Amino acid sequence: MTQQWSVKEFCKITGLSIRTLHYYDEQNILVPSYKKESGARYYSNENLLTVQQITTLKCAGFDLKKIKQILTISEFNLLKSLQLQEDILLDNIAQLNKGVVILKEGIEQYTKTGNIDWNTMSKLLKSFKISHSELTKKWSKRNFSIEERKFFGDKTFQKTKVDYMQPWIDLFTQATIALRHGRDPHSPEVQLLAQKWIDLWIEMSQKQYPDNPELANKMWELMKSGDIPNGLIEGYDHEVILYMNNAMEYLEKSTNYG
Repeated sequence: MTQQWSVKEFCKITGLSIRTLHYYDEQNILVPSYKKESGARYYSNENLLTVQQITTLKCAGFDLKKIKQILTISEFNLLKSLQLQEDILLDNIAQLNKGVVILKEGIEQYTKTGNIDWNTMSKLLKSFKISHSELTKKWSKRNFSIEERKFFGDKTFQKTKVDYMQPWIDLFTQATIALRHGRDPHSPEVQLLAQKWIDLWIEMSQKQYPDNPELANKMWELMKSGDIPNGLIEGYDHEVILYMNNAMEYLEKSTNYG
């Protein structure tokens, strides 16, 4: 005989309140397996499995409306829904990590100087907002796997990005000036600048991509192709990247043959 539990017994087993069970019944999310004419409700092992499904889906961030669709619509695309929810949670984790980085940066500044550089904080906030724009999210999904997107949301990655933001802005500024003044990328002046770019890229990559140099190379290729959302990288300019890539390739050839 199939196990049957009364409302009180089922509440004790599942940890749900009587009010919640009644609400789930009204919404057709969790319907008792048997109801007496007196109105008494009884729940079965199948109902217990449904509670486990509801609890798991709620933990994953689904609301009751979506949970009802998952449980009641046979043709509902569960895999697609789970993948979408994973993207949402990964995005939330990335946003929280960036918030932690901003707070730590503010705490560090205030501890050292007794003040907060609001201009720097504003730049960080702007950069983080851009990284969560719909355009940037689509770009990220188009170019990177789920595991790679998880990596980008990590606190260590975000902290390194913050630490190297100003040095890269400075180098982009110097390269832009050289380009605008028509300096030959093979000239001694620009070759010195190219060496600074190489040194900073290596230094940052070792901290930001310590076990994933392929991802660092992938990012550089995207920068060279011009496939970077506007504002994602502070100071980024496609023309400047191509100019400095020319300078760095020439420097590396000269070094190898020298």
